[in-house]
Amino acid sequence: MIHVASPKRPVGHPDRALDCEEALTPAIEELAEDETLGEEEIEARLVESGLAAGWEEDELRTAIADLRRNAALGLQGLSE
Repeated sequence: MIHVASPKRPVGHPDRALDCEEALTPAIEELAEDETLGEEEIEARLVESGLAAGWEEDELRTAIADLRRNAALGLQGLSE
């Protein structure tokens, strides 16, 4: 199982969503190095590890979607 940091703040705290994204970022980078994994497998592993760390599934899925969107926007900015 990949390491995901545990939440620093309680559910409902305004910065918890950002904390979740920050907790997932190193795990995403590590999983992305494994070229045998597809997006669905990466997401499944992130959710599994995030749940074990104490995050809620809905906030994990939201953070993953936000990180994907941010990465896509960043790549667009590089090509302009």
